[in-house]
Amino acid sequence: MHATVRAEDVFCWLDEFCSRYFRQRDAEATLALLSPRFLSVGTGEGEVALDKAQFRHLLLEELRALPWPMSCAIENFTSHRRADTCWDCFCDLLVGLEQPERHVHVTYRIRLTAGFHVEDERWFIDTMHASEASHTQEDGEFFPLSFVFQGTEQINRKTQRELTEILVQLMPGGVVGGYVEEGFPLYVANDRMLQMAGYSSYEEFDRAIQGLVINSIHPDDRDFVTMLVHQALTKGDQYEVQYRMKRRDGSDMWVHDIGRKTIADNGREAIISVLVDISEQVSAKKDLEKAADKDPLTGLFNRKAAQTRIETAMHTSGGYLFVIMDLDNFKQVNDRYGHQQGDRALYEFAGLLTHTFRRTDTLFRLGGDEFGVFFAAPREVGVLEYKLKSLVQNYQALAQKNWPRACSSLSIGGVHGQMPREFAELYRMADKVLYEVKKEGKGSVRILPL
Repeated sequence: MHATVRAEDVFCWLDEFCSRYFRQRDAEATLALLSPRFLSVGTGEGEVALDKAQFRHLLLEELRALPWPMSCAIENFTSHRRADTCWDCFCDLLVGLEQPERHVHVTYRIRLTAGFHVEDERWFIDTMHASEASHTQEDGEFFPLSFVFQGTEQINRKTQRELTEILVQLMPGGVVGGYVEEGFPLYVANDRMLQMAGYSSYEEFDRAIQGLVINSIHPDDRDFVTMLVHQALTKGDQYEVQYRMKRRDGSDMWVHDIGRKTIADNGREAIISVLVDISEQVSAKKDLEKAADKDPLTGLFNRKAAQTRIETAMHTSGGYLFVIMDLDNFKQVNDRYGHQQGDRALYEFAGLLTHTFRRTDTLFRLGGDEFGVFFAAPREVGVLEYKLKSLVQNYQALAQKNWPRACSSLSIGGVHGQMPREFAELYRMADKVLYEVKKEGKGSVRILPL
């Protein structure tokens, strides 16, 4: 193949890369053209890739920021053979964002050097170096951003304004902009953002928030968001934050907000933010966290979650009652009736606990047939002791009805006091009381003061 390669072939190889990278914005198709030993230097200070994996990371980051197709024209192309199966080329690339229906055509010129080789009848790109003649690009930006938002001598203010409007509509998430002033006075909002928040028009949204972006944020999150944004902007031009946004119907929407400071066409400092609705992800995360706190069989808190809740409540409750309980002879339920019935006994006992005590009480399974309850600031220990005795009777009736040959009963031991203690210490004290209960015959309740 290489013996017949002409300059036109090298041009075609480069054009294929430009098509996949700029016109199609297809990451995997672009990466398929690169050698595993690919090296590249881009136009930004941080755009250096020492292998294909590093370039993949840079490419995916760029496509997240700039997903829309661009035009690309190759000019001043020249190439030469470096070795038997290797070629180098140099050219100018004229990259543009085109919107013919808006009469906008913005271009950006870069210089490109690339190296190719042929292997097993396929060609691969080994090296690529892009540079620009001017120094308008800022550190950390993909090459079109400073051009689009800061402007150059090639475009006038009207074109900049039209281009900003186009970019706002092309963004994959909702876009909202506010001036960097008190309350963030509304500057811009795209249709996607209005749809996300349930508004039919920009004017309706503007009226609802009284012209201030801060009023679109949940009241409990406003101070936090304001503080974070101002802190970030004192250190740089970009911020990232998650918060609750108010919809038109009054419901909350969790959003992931990435914002960047820019200069509006009237010369005022402004922020352009891309908002992504993450309500489902937040809900799923809360469900997972909730599931991680619960015992899967009974639905009660597990030991770890109970310990966290109890040690937190210990310092604010002004008194407590802590009890642990055992299902006596529970092994006989498993041995005589099978493990499925044993699981049923645990599940139904958890139901008795839930029915007997308040939602504000901490009900938990310590493991096996051992359970516990923590009561914060109990008004009458005697009343709770009476409820615990009723629980003993109710479980005994349940066990006698369903698993009579097991002779299972319920034993409860606990302590009450005022001074905060560690969970392990509380457990040790209550377990000592429970041991005495079981030693004296099981199936009863004993509560001791500390």
